[in-house]
Amino acid sequence: MLFQLKNFINEAEDHISDKGKAICISNLTAENLILLNSRKRDENLIETGFNEYDNLFGGLLLGELVVVGGRPSMGKTQLLVNLTLNVSIKTPVLYFTFDLSTSVLTNCFISAITNIDVSMLLHPDLTVEEKKIVNRVGGTLNSHKIFINESQNHSLSDLRLFCENQINERGIKIIIVDYLQLMTSNESSIRHLKIGSFTNELRRIAKDFNVCVIVSSQLSRSVEIRGGDKRPQLSDLKDSGAIEQDADKVIFLYRPEYYRIMINEDGMDTTGILELIMAKNRNGNLGTVKLKRNSNATRLKNYGDNLSNFDFNIWRQNEN
Repeated sequence: MLFQLKNFINEAEDHISDKGKAICISNLTAENLILLNSRKRDENLIETGFNEYDNLFGGLLLGELVVVGGRPSMGKTQLLVNLTLNVSIKTPVLYFTFDLSTSVLTNCFISAITNIDVSMLLHPDLTVEEKKIVNRVGGTLNSHKIFINESQNHSLSDLRLFCENQINERGIKIIIVDYLQLMTSNESSIRHLKIGSFTNELRRIAKDFNVCVIVSSQLSRSVEIRGGDKRPQLSDLKDSGAIEQDADKVIFLYRPEYYRIMINEDGMDTTGILELIMAKNRNGNLGTVKLKRNSNATRLKNYGDNLSNFDFNIWRQNEN
């Protein structure tokens, strides 16, 4: 398919100086036609479990770097936790947490599954029924392939080596980095150069090992001082132009109610709505999809789903 063709061409461009050769277009076309005629689902595409997103954007593509941008408290970690839960039944996920401790992050996963407020899990004051629900989480998470690293200082070479080992040992296909501005290393002390070196290395990890790397990123304060509806734009990416340059996809998170916009331009109630704005997409559509958000628990669901209903099997829906 077109995605494989893009990967072949990009790899040829990246390594032409090293290998001293280019790939003939006829060979690339032959490979592409074999894939098209096989009529098989593209194995490089992974569904997110968010139906509107998958229908419009096709899911997650192996070999890509995806940047998820948003202002503080906009829901970046919430999205990454729910995305991880959705895909990890079938697809192994490596989650680097530079922000939250493993304990707090684990409670975010539990909250997403149980729909119980994260603060209640951190400071337990649960009812008997809620305790029964929480006690069942261990069995549910046993079916998920999630591996968490509470990251400290890494050189870029150490980060790459760790990812390579996890990919080889555990078959990792998706790498989550939460979040970009908290990554540290011994490389350049100049902020924008350091951020640029991170995004460049993350992009190379995605391409070289054919995995999807998803990294969250803070946005600048210019969003807050801008008039209008305050929807983010590419110029709001913080610290380095390399973020936009290196990313294959840039997805912005936007909650109108965060800015006290309770009715949207279509006259619809914005309570509990999280918009995913595809602002850059090398391989597909631009546009916006909506998710439904629980403001207390970590749960996100498809826009048309009932958010309050609790069902442990929600995370097993793609198991078969």
